[in-house]
Amino acid sequence: MWTDEQLRAQGWTDEQIAIHRSEEGSTSVSEVIQPEDIETMTSPVNDSIDLTKAMGTPFLSSNAIIGILLASMLVLVPFSLYSISNAEGIEGTSGEDGLSGLNGTDGSSFHLVASSETLPSCEVSINNQIFFIAAESSFQVCQDATWSMIDLTGESGTDGQNGTNGVDGFNGSNGSNGTDGDNGLNGITSLIVSKTEPNGVNCPNGGTRVETGIDDNNDNFLSTNEVDSFVFVCNGEEGQDGSNGQDGTNGQDGINGQNGQDGQNGQDGADGSSTPTTMVATLSVAPSSMGCNGTGQLFTQGIDNGAGNGIAQNGILETGEILYSTLICTTFIVDQIHDINPGTLGSNPSDFVTINSTMYFIASNGATSGIWSLDENDSLSLEYSGSVLSLRAIGSQLMFAGQGQGFNVKPYVYEPSNGTAWQITEIFPGGSSYPGEFTLIGTTVFFSARDSTGSTGIGLFDLWAYETLNYSVWKVEADIQPTSLIAVNSDLYFSASLNNGNVELWKHEASTNATFMVKDINTGILGSSPENLVLMGTTIYMSANDGSGAGTELQAYNINNNSTWVAADIRPNAAASMPSDLVVLGTQVYMKASSGTYFELWVYDSQNNSFWEVSNIQSTSGFGGPTGLTVHEYTVYFSADDGTNGEELWAHNSINGTTWLVIDLHPSGGSVLDIHEINGDVYFSADDGSTGIELWKLIFSKVVTYV
Repeated sequence: MWTDEQLRAQGWTDEQIAIHRSEEGSTSVSEVIQPEDIETMTSPVNDSIDLTKAMGTPFLSSNAIIGILLASMLVLVPFSLYSISNAEGIEGTSGEDGLSGLNGTDGSSFHLVASSETLPSCEVSINNQIFFIAAESSFQVCQDATWSMIDLTGESGTDGQNGTNGVDGFNGSNGSNGTDGDNGLNGITSLIVSKTEPNGVNCPNGGTRVETGIDDNNDNFLSTNEVDSFVFVCNGEEGQDGSNGQDGTNGQDGINGQNGQDGQNGQDGADGSSTPTTMVATLSVAPSSMGCNGTGQLFTQGIDNGAGNGIAQNGILETGEILYSTLICTTFIVDQIHDINPGTLGSNPSDFVTINSTMYFIASNGATSGIWSLDENDSLSLEYSGSVLSLRAIGSQLMFAGQGQGFNVKPYVYEPSNGTAWQITEIFPGGSSYPGEFTLIGTTVFFSARDSTGSTGIGLFDLWAYETLNYSVWKVEADIQPTSLIAVNSDLYFSASLNNGNVELWKHEASTNATFMVKDINTGILGSSPENLVLMGTTIYMSANDGSGAGTELQAYNINNNSTWVAADIRPNAAASMPSDLVVLGTQVYMKASSGTYFELWVYDSQNNSFWEVSNIQSTSGFGGPTGLTVHEYTVYFSADDGTNGEELWAHNSINGTTWLVIDLHPSGGSVLDIHEINGDVYFSADDGSTGIELWKLIFSKVVTYV
């Protein structure tokens, strides 16, 4: 029989023990213990090990609970059997021990620790055991030598019903008005300025240049750096004279006015000469003694009456017949604008171009090479740093050949308004495309470039195009070696070849987008090799050989009727004068050419188809010829060597026909390179013998004197 202490150790209450003791006397051996009796007997054990009630949160699985129930039954069954065996009767012999049952699976044990740091090592001995972490209010289980978190959170309960809305509160009082803000700044004024556009590429018949921009400094003047855009309004070609209108009807005669009073008789004048007389005016070159540096003009007026021992009515204004003389003298000084690279090496300015009133050029200050700018106030700025070749102005932007990765030469664009530069495309990956001859027509830039080195290492050049509106680039015509590109209205003329040596005059026609040989000037296999193309009206002048036996001379091509002819055969017969450096001044073409022994300055006049040598600067050498011909008003400036002063700046006046040495900057040597006209001034690069090749300027002034 189990003692009370043994029953309490099994979890029995005192009430249950009392009931059990009362039943011991009424239970016989033969009575069968029913399952419900077992349930009643085991219930105290179940209540004592209900861990879900002890912890407040379910954490044992259903299998664990069943295991606990079975264990309780195994404890209670022997006790019931024990109570039955205590019935009165003869004690039987002890039965044989039964077979040992199979070991059951390990159940989960529950443990309590203060924090995660106090957890024991997760080993086999505590596998599947659960630990409650008091500091964290969480459970961890040891499984396969690893601690894992157990989420024992039950499902969320359903939302409770919404409570009734509370009563709206009273409206608050209005806040006070805020203080007034500061007055805004005055807006910036937009300005529009119109300027006369002379005859040229932009407007063949002249016109108006309209500039627009924001007056950033509010001075009511649109300066050059404030111009955002410009357009050209070009004059059209002169139309035919209209027919004469009909004569209008005569108006009615007006009422006769009253006769005025007779005036007093004047005094009798002196007796005049019986010989008729004529007023004569002459324009001549001012003598050097008047100090006009070869650019002065002397205007004289008088009566051809034979006064002062002159001959009357001979058409010549002689000294005694002169009544008035006026000296129109253009004077200038020569000044070095900037010593960009201090010292003796020089900055070597070159490739001068103009956008609006700003001049751009290539130079180096000794440390940095790139694009420089000079505004109308002669203020100097470094615009772009890098290697630059073949600089050209294209509208409001600059285009050039620059170095990309691997020092390969690629086509670049520079935007002065924001100081950015970019490579427009990759024409020749891994190699140099050597772009050049950038020529703007409308919004499209045509240029020459190559996309390979060819089988011989010398790749053929193609004609390319770059659209400035959408930045697209495409090949117009392949392998034609285009040179001497020139814009004529909306078309492009140039020299090209089909890789057969037959270099001729070509054309890209904008209206049809076609590219073709426009004129086979020399029908032979050698070609005419046109170079130095310039435009005068509807005629293109060039250096070319038509194969007629005249050699390379000044050729002319009419764009309207497609005709060509020799304009000037400077060196007759088969010998060639080799004209170059062509520039147009009015109706004349100035050029460098040779008549047989030396190169000098020549001119062709389209009005009478005449040509002549302008000046014999160095008759003893074949290398005295002019270079860098630049037009300023009615004067052609150029570099030449007279055999004494070295290569210096010279000038030729087209009105009076004089040619003179402008200045001898370097008496013992001399070197003049690029010459450029802008805003009525002449800039040039030259070496004065001490600062190297730097930037110089002619500063002009006009003086009218009555003598």
